[in-house]
Amino acid sequence: MLSINQSAKGLLAFAFALGIGSAAAWSEPAAVSTSFNGGDGSYKRGVADGITLGISNAPPYTFQDNATHEYDGIDVRIFKEICKRLGIEKVKWEIVQFDALIPGIGAKRWDVVVDNLHENPKRLAVVAFTSPAYWYGSALAVNKGNPKNIHTTEDMAAHTVGTVRGSFNQGLLEKRTDLKELKLYTSNEAEFADLIAGRVDVIMEDDIKIGQFMKAHPDAAMELASGYQVAPEEYGYARYALSKEDVDLNHAVSRTLDEIRGDGTLGKIIAEFGLSDRNLWYFPVK
Repeated sequence: MLSINQSAKGLLAFAFALGIGSAAAWSEPAAVSTSFNGGDGSYKRGVADGITLGISNAPPYTFQDNATHEYDGIDVRIFKEICKRLGIEKVKWEIVQFDALIPGIGAKRWDVVVDNLHENPKRLAVVAFTSPAYWYGSALAVNKGNPKNIHTTEDMAAHTVGTVRGSFNQGLLEKRTDLKELKLYTSNEAEFADLIAGRVDVIMEDDIKIGQFMKAHPDAAMELASGYQVAPEEYGYARYALSKEDVDLNHAVSRTLDEIRGDGTLGKIIAEFGLSDRNLWYFPVK
């Protein structure tokens, strides 16, 4: 029986013999050369005419830098790498409210929602999703000292709870009938400001967003609720959304996402924002 190393060498030799392998192909990641033209032509149009990408102001995922006016964030950097590898040079960014992102696909305002989204049945009814980029979960933010003593999902009963309109958390919270009030916001800045001002008792938000806000505002009168256990349905992969008709472009983006997850590029990008390789996989690695 051949060893693993012998088998690998045999496969490489076979690939080279067919002309589909080279020494360079097995060293540094190269630009994707596959055409991705399955019939709808969306990838070909993207290369020729460029693409428009929709995002919201949602640090650290997507935002526009106030000083440089450049677009930045985890998902922005990921997609810049994807476009580079796919040979898409003409890229236009549009920043809008979060709840306008998916409707913008149907209205053909942009080709891809780069502000990462969780899959759910409601969204799958109107858009298609790429393969996964990374994952994250929910957390609870409360006033400093946790005066309302909110630590668990059950503790939110009879309290005023806030989250961003159109978010995954809205879908979870609006099913509840035991909340005093559910307040929906168009931005993270607005929801965090209301929490600090005491206009809501607790915020249910992505753990990454809360952590980044507290890091940027160490004197803010808020903290993470201790003891909160994230339910399995509150975990989700960050993905990107496209029109269902743009199969070629989805294939190209998804293939490239898989490649940059595998070659370490995506891990380096998310590490710049305080994440780690744990966030690459649904079941966190230790």
